[in-house]
Amino acid sequence: KWQPLDIWGDGEKPELGGTRDLLSDCDDALRRFLNARNMHVDKSGQMLYDAQEWRIRNAVAYFMGPDGLSLQPDPEEPIYRALCPHAYAGKDKQARPIYWEKTGLIRVPKLLKHLTPQKLVKRHVRSMELLTYRMKRNAKEVVEGYLTSECKLDKKASTLIVDYATPDFLKQVVVMDLAGMSYAPDSKGIAVFRSCMKIDQFFYPERLGTAFIINAPWLFTGVWAVVRHFLDARTQRKFRILGSSYHKELRKEIDEANLLQCYGGKLEAPDSFIVRDDKQKGEILRDFTESQRTTAASSPPEAGSWGPY
Repeated sequence: KWQPLDIWGDGEKPELGGTRDLLSDCDDALRRFLNARNMHVDKSGQMLYDAQEWRIRNAVAYFMGPDGLSLQPDPEEPIYRALCPHAYAGKDKQARPIYWEKTGLIRVPKLLKHLTPQKLVKRHVRSMELLTYRMKRNAKEVVEGYLTSECKLDKKASTLIVDYATPDFLKQVVVMDLAGMSYAPDSKGIAVFRSCMKIDQFFYPERLGTAFIINAPWLFTGVWAVVRHFLDARTQRKFRILGSSYHKELRKEIDEANLLQCYGGKLEAPDSFIVRDDKQKGEILRDFTESQRTTAASSPPEAGSWGPY
């Protein structure tokens, strides 16, 4: 049986105090876990219990703060900005938030010079918590906007409708650009990917709407033959593997205003999506290393010290 990796190192896990994990507070969670187990109540109940236990054991609620609205800063953010071009930007035509990543430019061996596999997995969990927040916020805005203009219902009624009637709004779209993908086999990268995919399937079921894999080289056929076995059949069907002629497919799902400029749209990419040259990467990493050396080792911040998002 697969056992998830604990995401905190020794002495790193924060104390949440009175912070309460809200996984089971929403009917959306019940619906997602039931769908993930084909409406089998006992299996769904066990899956939900296991997910809640995992969240509590790993203090997952820490990432979005006691109010669920404030993203905890990541002390390793400079490393990801230097070595992992990514962006949380835009929505598709179904109003689902989009995560963009230049996956082909990410070199896991370079990351592992600065981070442990455990920290890479923790970063993924943090990202899933942020994306979950974006989905819920987005669904609330879309439904409230519709109800205000069309139905004239109050906010309490709109919240109920978000919980019961908008499963598609509560999913995400992922665009992974494989341009520049390394041809060297990367067993460590595959191991991290496997851990992240297992976490998504067991603890964040039914959060993925569509995953576009663009600029996929011929080599990826062999890679996909391996990694697809980490995914259940339902999740495999959500992946769309595209080569360099991906523009038409993307435009079917994402309008011009929400498509990043580098892919032919009008949306400006945030700073985190900029590809740094070797000199810029070196400067960022040197600054980060120096700051780590000059900062005394300390325990994680007390719950309540979240920055605004």
